[in-house]
Amino acid sequence: MKNVINLSIVVALGALFILGCGGNSTDSPTPTKAAEKPIAVEAKTLTKEYDENELAADVKYKGKLLAVSGKISDIAETFGSVTVSLEGHQVLQTVMCTFESSEKLKVAALKKGAQVTLLGTGEGSTAGLFVGLEKCRIQG
Repeated sequence: MKNVINLSIVVALGALFILGCGGNSTDSPTPTKAAEKPIAVEAKTLTKEYDENELAADVKYKGKLLAVSGKISDIAETFGSVTVSLEGHQVLQTVMCTFESSEKLKVAALKKGAQVTLLGTGEGSTAGLFVGLEKCRIQG
């Protein structure tokens, strides 16, 4: 009898847990944000802000849509990732934009030294060498 009672309690608690995790079926889905307006920033300004205070720059830029303008310093494909780097405020600091493979032909048309504006989501700084952007595309 004691085992039946214990089993009943475990089943009841399990059912409550499952129902509690399921949420309310009348809840409407979370509305998606309207088209997010990008934060416009120069590559040199972006790297300088990260150099001065990484934490403050993360609060301002990380996870947000950015429109970063600057001079192209490098175009590459490494381990299947297509990247474009923009000159930062110091020689060794850049903004590195990673593109989806579907953007490869558009990136291939770019030239080092050209001015460009790239749209992407801020990823923060990596070892003080570059500020990353992901899911990039060329503006215009």
